[in-house]
Amino acid sequence: MKGSYGPAIVISVALHAALIAVLTFGWEAEHKRELKPMPKFVQAKLVQLESKSDKPKAPPKVDLREKRRQQELERQRREAAEAKKRKAAAERKKKEDAAKKRKAEEARKKREAEEKARKEKERKEKERKEQLEQERQSAFEEALEDEEELQDASNDAAAVMSVAQAIQQRIEAVWSRPPSARNGMVVEVQISFVPTGRVVASTITKGSGNPAVDRSVLTAVKKVEVFPEVADVAREEPSLFERQIRTTKLIFRVEGLRQ
Repeated sequence: MKGSYGPAIVISVALHAALIAVLTFGWEAEHKRELKPMPKFVQAKLVQLESKSDKPKAPPKVDLREKRRQQELERQRREAAEAKKRKAAAERKKKEDAAKKRKAEEARKKREAEEKARKEKERKEKERKEQLEQERQSAFEEALEDEEELQDASNDAAAVMSVAQAIQQRIEAVWSRPPSARNGMVVEVQISFVPTGRVVASTITKGSGNPAVDRSVLTAVKKVEVFPEVADVAREEPSLFERQIRTTKLIFRVEGLRQ
């Protein structure tokens, strides 16, 4: 009997334990569900319901002094910003004006330097041309003077030769050769004149080796004494007379004698 009731007792105890467990879990679950917070959509719905209520809301309080203070601060900020902007613009304009003035001054100095260089170049070119012209003129004048001097010298030489020949012909015309003279003897005589053509001195500068012949030449000079050709030159060309005729050297040769 005991063996037949054993399983039934075990099953009965198991069922009661299971029933107790179910009841316990159900109570705890119900208890937890009651303490669970309300979902968000429920709270939102409650807020909407409250906002739809006819109760008027009180207007927010406005602090007029704080508002005016904020407005004043804003005005001051704007004025400070504008002042800063104007100052920056003035500084920028000042720098721009200074840069323009500096560039204008540099351009002016450059123009002045270029103009000065141009004028200096023109002046030097003008001086060079004038110098070349002066040199050409001087060369022409010198050539002309040389030509005139050559011509004058040629004319003077011709005049002096003509006067010398006239003097020598007059002396030879009265020259009396001594018996001791021989053909080929040569005597050089220096004669000094005054502007009237008169002889004031005569000297043998190179003798013939025969004193009688030398003295005969001096005697002939004294016989003539005055030479009109010399006086004419002294009157018409005094400088030529002073340079080449006042003191004249002549050479006399003994020729044409019968030995």
